Amino acid sequence: MNLPNGYILQRGKYKIAQVIGQGGFGITYKGFWTTEVKGSLGAMRTEIPVCIKEYFFKDYCSRDPQSLIVRVHSDTGKLLFNKFKEKLIKEAKILSEVHHPYIVNVLEVFEENNTAYIVMEYIAGSSLKDRLSKEGVLPEALVLRYIKQIGEALAFVHQKNILHLDIKPSNILIDRNNNARLIDFGVSKRYDIQEEETSTTMLTLSKGFAAIEQYDSEGIQTFSPCPDIYSLGATMYNLLTGKIPTESILRATRLLEKPSVLNPHISPQIEQVILKAMEIVPADRYQSVREMLDALALSDVEPSSNISNSLPQDGMNEEEETTLLPPKTGDISEKEEETVLNHKGEDEISKQTDTSNLKPKKRNVGVVVITIGTIVLFGGSAAGWYVYTKNEHHLPQTNVGAVKEISEIEKIDSIAMVNLQPSEAEMKMDSVPQKENIVVNSNKYNDNRTDSQAKNEEKTVIKKEEKPKVSSEVQSSRKEEVVEAKKTLAEEDNKLFLYEKWLASGKEKINQKDYQTAKADLNKAKEFEVTEEVIRLLVFCDQQIEEEAVVERKNGYEEKMPFGTYMIVRKKANNRYGAIDEEGIERIPCKYLSVGKAEDGRAFEREDKLFDIYASDGTLITQGATGY
Repeated sequence: MNLPNGYILQRGKYKIAQVIGQGGFGITYKGFWTTEVKGSLGAMRTEIPVCIKEYFFKDYCSRDPQSLIVRVHSDTGKLLFNKFKEKLIKEAKILSEVHHPYIVNVLEVFEENNTAYIVMEYIAGSSLKDRLSKEGVLPEALVLRYIKQIGEALAFVHQKNILHLDIKPSNILIDRNNNARLIDFGVSKRYDIQEEETSTTMLTLSKGFAAIEQYDSEGIQTFSPCPDIYSLGATMYNLLTGKIPTESILRATRLLEKPSVLNPHISPQIEQVILKAMEIVPADRYQSVREMLDALALSDVEPSSNISNSLPQDGMNEEEETTLLPPKTGDISEKEEETVLNHKGEDEISKQTDTSNLKPKKRNVGVVVITIGTIVLFGGSAAGWYVYTKNEHHLPQTNVGAVKEISEIEKIDSIAMVNLQPSEAEMKMDSVPQKENIVVNSNKYNDNRTDSQAKNEEKTVIKKEEKPKVSSEVQSSRKEEVVEAKKTLAEEDNKLFLYEKWLASGKEKINQKDYQTAKADLNKAKEFEVTEEVIRLLVFCDQQIEEEAVVERKNGYEEKMPFGTYMIVRKKANNRYGAIDEEGIERIPCKYLSVGKAEDGRAFEREDKLFDIYASDGTLITQGATGY
């Protein structure tokens, strides 16, 4: 499927060395750029390592074994392939003008073999995904270094109204200088001055890293850095815990586990930043990358390039519920990811500093406080025991049953107070029998009193206090809470019912091939709940509607003969000749009386008996020729 090693592109300018990455939309090669370097000794030919990405939509493409040209299987495949290829080329040309120290720069874009190629600078290193799979979670200080660098790169492209939309560890390379470099703008979008979308590449989502608004079938229509901020927070989550976050579209029913539960060494400040960046509602996130970096206080964090990333080796993989640090995760890969990396012979970052040095210093203070508290506790207990044993024979005899019964009341009341509001707790405190009063009252008992008299007095004391009074305000508040809870449950049930109703209706319309009505029903279902299923069905409907539109447009013409990538046709409405493309759109207007073969293309006869001559790419070569 891939090009063979040594294959030449652009008439000898580039040479393929080896495949270094492969995904659903392309194949990545390491190659060499042959050029001349001029110096004092004259010009010298040299080879510079480059990264070459070939656009190869594997679900719809194959490669001719003889010519190595990319072939597309079906009309639907051609439609999608050409659409995405055009957008990819357009976006790559834009990115070739964007240069930043933390972005892998695009050098050239060209077409060959019926597909597109993007040439980028070659980075000798590995991706953060590779580092994570080999080493487990990364130290917090090292993660902050990389996030600052990627944040600077994102802030730079956001200034140019470009969104990346696919931030994740596999799209971040670490070079030999231990600097992070952002790659793969294959899903990016560009917006104009009015912040409206002007270009976009193919739609793909990285589960766990994509913000919920990226699941919308209509896409992100206006510029906002919030999707990239969500993905940057999710990347931090993954690097610090070794676990891919819960998919944003599923978080309504499957809660996101706090990072500190998975890695107790994460500092509270960093955890707060991650969770705010990953808020479901875009307005609740940071509104710029700069704001997020300021919250991390990264201006003071600049760890050296040889910082340790060694980890304990006694952890478990990410499927297991544990708070130990996992050295390796069981499944942290994303489906069909593409990375630009060198798997062999690269320098590893030295491991010199123990990760224990990276723990927050506040933990040491906590240990000291706990230790002192323990000593005081034991000392106080010992002193109390000494006083008790010394004076035990001076205490009057008390009724053991009464003390036991009162102790049980204390226990019950103290447990009940945990679930009370502060105002209720204060009221309750007044009704709890105090231990000191019980001891004083017990002094009244002596050997001269009968057991029945003592029991009667004890019961009297207890009965006065065992029924605490609850104010009417508290009772009213509790009733309101119950009513509100029932109302909320009813609303949720109604939303679920309506979602399932419109989803079922949409599926039924799809089975009937009524895609327009199906799309309307699915959009109604999406109003009540946004799920992966309804989004995928909407995308399917859009594809089917477009295919139907192409068929309908083509039905208006009689196909005559191929002409380059076009088809010469006669329009049924006026019986005139022209040419259409694969989508049924006129590229040569259907206004001509006849068509004949010319030396440089095709000659189309006009009303005035003159000829317009077109090249096979639809370009008008000669206008008003007397012959051909």
